[in-house]
Amino acid sequence: MGFESLPPQPPIFPAEAADYARKALDLSWEAAQCCDVDRDLAYGPDPRQRLDVYRAPGESRRGLPVLVFIHGGGWTNGYKEWVGLLAPAVTAFPAVFVSVSCRLAPDHRLPVPFDDCVRAIGWIHRTIADYGGDPESLFVGGHSSGGHLTALATLRPDRLEAEGIPADAIRACLPVSARFDLVFDEPEPGTVEHRHQSVLFAPGQDATPVSPFHQIGANRTPFLLAYGSRDMPSIISNNERMYDALLARGLPVESLVLDDHDHFDTALETRHADHPWTARVRKMMLGGIGDQEPAG
Repeated sequence: MGFESLPPQPPIFPAEAADYARKALDLSWEAAQCCDVDRDLAYGPDPRQRLDVYRAPGESRRGLPVLVFIHGGGWTNGYKEWVGLLAPAVTAFPAVFVSVSCRLAPDHRLPVPFDDCVRAIGWIHRTIADYGGDPESLFVGGHSSGGHLTALATLRPDRLEAEGIPADAIRACLPVSARFDLVFDEPEPGTVEHRHQSVLFAPGQDATPVSPFHQIGANRTPFLLAYGSRDMPSIISNNERMYDALLARGLPVESLVLDDHDHFDTALETRHADHPWTARVRKMMLGGIGDQEPAG
């Protein structure tokens, strides 16, 4: 697709997200000028099933760790071009950065976006060595709804294995400002939860299978849960509950609260190489996972 030919989408919710979307596209366009990019690689037949692979200019090393990142947008909006802004800092680690688009609701309700997430990771695992990446050193994350999708993929080893992805190929999951529980108890009309329920699910559909909070199981993949101190209240509570649930099972989890960040700052400010989230991810991707003892 490219920045100049993005397909139209419905008005984004909430309204203030439109300003974020404009900034993200502008910053990602600038970032694309600083990297070598293979754009619009197809991991499926649908036009939304596309991804971009970023490398540092002139980078020729092989076997680099890979960060797979999915955009936010409430499962109804967003483009892979929103998250390309992370590429200059990540490729400088050095690492390979992959931004992913997927099919969106309401035309494609859950679990379709999740199916695309798993399919994209499978394509990356099979193909990323051709772009200098190590298929056995994948790190997955995303902002907001994108973080939900990669968290769910990480916690569903059965789906990963069905796509030919060994569970240990995903070295860590790095969701940013993500929601982990989509099971709502009769939410009030007009609330974010009511919108999610009506847009993402058919009437009577069980949200448990697509809620990471309810799929933790025996996961051993490290999680870094990041969110803003001024994030949406439901996002903060979801991250706190997810952290406690992982911790209670003695699983490897770390929480990173980004001071004075709102829901959109966590998507935009992380582009800086010296940002606390970016610095922590760099340490994890270059071999610093072992300095974090499993929780419990």
